[in-house]
Amino acid sequence: MRNFALDRPDITETAQTVDAGHFQFEGDVIKWVKETQGNSPRTINIWSGLYKMGLTANWDIHLGYELFNIYQDNEGKKIDDGAGALTVRLKRNFWGNDGDKKTSFGAIPYITFEPGNALEFNDNIQFGVGFPFSYTLTDKLGLGAQPQIDFIPDGTGGHDLSFFQTVVIGGPLVGELDFYVETVAFFTSADNNYLLNGGLIYNISPNVKVDVATNLGLNKPSPTRIYLGLSFRI
Repeated sequence: MRNFALDRPDITETAQTVDAGHFQFEGDVIKWVKETQGNSPRTINIWSGLYKMGLTANWDIHLGYELFNIYQDNEGKKIDDGAGALTVRLKRNFWGNDGDKKTSFGAIPYITFEPGNALEFNDNIQFGVGFPFSYTLTDKLGLGAQPQIDFIPDGTGGHDLSFFQTVVIGGPLVGELDFYVETVAFFTSADNNYLLNGGLIYNISPNVKVDVATNLGLNKPSPTRIYLGLSFRI
């Protein structure tokens, strides 16, 4: 198989696809989210996973599912719980899939069904497409970037256009431990969000990784997240 490439824990995703006929899981064992800076609602995600299957040499398919969410008010008191959103994605790699080039590029179109939609194609779905790109700087450092366009329900039967751009740098830190540092800017019709992200990834084996990471909101509308993740492939 190819080198084990992940779409997590950074927001910038990999352009590489899962090998044909193989399965890969990437998920948050637990994630804590504060919706905005200051006094705001919070969410705890438990086992929010991305389930991938390689289809061909350059295509794979993903199912993302939030197994259990706990919703809290501004003071941290539970107000609701239950399963979250379901996302269906495809990934197409255009070049660099086998790691034999200094760059790689791909496209990830997706559609997200909010809780309770039961896979209905209605005004509450979110959809869009991202374009992950990577560049090998040195033997130990890599650079990644991802522009993405999203169409987000506006609550009135229509959709708002949203755009984000990421830039990430990372590589081996010490032993089997890798690191990354990432900046993200979201541009929406309502607010612009700016995040500074970072994390550590431990390579348990060539096919198993664990990670711990955070997204730090840099302005008031931006969320803050802390999460612990697990990824493996077979």
